[in-house]
Amino acid sequence: MQAQLRETLMDKILLNPGPTNTSEEVKDSQHRWSDVCHRTDEFVELLIDTKEKILKRFSSKANSEDWNVSIIAGSGTTAMDALISSLLDNALIVVAGKYGTRAKEMSETYNVRHQVLYCDTIEDLRKNIDLEKIYFVENETTTGEKFDPALMSKIFPNARLYLDATSSFGAARYDKILDKIDAISFCSNKCLQSTPGLGLVIWRKKLAVYNRSYFTNLGKYRISGDLPFTLPTQALGALNVALDSEDNFDSFNTRRDRLIQDFKSINIECINLNPSNSIIGFVHPNRSYTSLKYFLESRGIVIYSGIPEVKNSFRVSTMSTKFDKEYKNILEAFSDSCLC
Repeated sequence: MQAQLRETLMDKILLNPGPTNTSEEVKDSQHRWSDVCHRTDEFVELLIDTKEKILKRFSSKANSEDWNVSIIAGSGTTAMDALISSLLDNALIVVAGKYGTRAKEMSETYNVRHQVLYCDTIEDLRKNIDLEKIYFVENETTTGEKFDPALMSKIFPNARLYLDATSSFGAARYDKILDKIDAISFCSNKCLQSTPGLGLVIWRKKLAVYNRSYFTNLGKYRISGDLPFTLPTQALGALNVALDSEDNFDSFNTRRDRLIQDFKSINIECINLNPSNSIIGFVHPNRSYTSLKYFLESRGIVIYSGIPEVKNSFRVSTMSTKFDKEYKNILEAFSDSCLC
């Protein structure tokens, strides 16, 4: 029964924003690193190698002399918690969805000095030359809106950037604005197309660390091969292999543009002013999200819930390793949903 259920689940095309479909190489690595002690030399070597790969994926200009890479057992929210509780102080938090709201609530929990700016899109923001620190979500999963770090840097030219890149790391490039970034948090799955289980923070070594938390205190994770707490060995093994894949930035952009254009031809409209390349919001011409969800599930496709207060809205992620191979079937299923 369990084997049959597993096979059924793995056959699905996951167009939700993670956990998503992974490659056979990632699945195999996850299996091989399952029964491993995290205190062995082999695992520590894997940890150090993975951190080096992460830093390289972050930017070709980043180096271990200036940057820490901290890997924590947990999710993207764990990484957010670590960044905010350990590094943030006296910053403006941009709230454009539930992940910005989550950052605000974390700041309140840890008594982090902060201000809040509510908005819907990046166009709502006005230039501010006085702001020194800003925290924002790069790809707001709640809506699919993109808050481009390069544009944010122009709007806030003197501000240091603290990014939630949970739905963007692996589908973005940071070389051109590296000098403006102080810290960035994300997770092992989503755009990196690995398995869940790890929260990651890349942060400048010169930053002060505040002791506001225990498990997510980045001061405990600053040494390259240090393991203050147990890591899920299988998740790190999977991530290490996933990082061997090519930079997916162009692929994610191509998928976004193709999807928006092809959906428009069947009367499914994109509702994002600045659609991100990893998750996009749409409105169906005649189906509610619930109706569309069950229709697509019958075709082996999983989508994501709609945008609050937008009728017939839903979200589609481009993160799946099956996306390109199954694109014809994906488009056919959505097209059929408009006819029924």
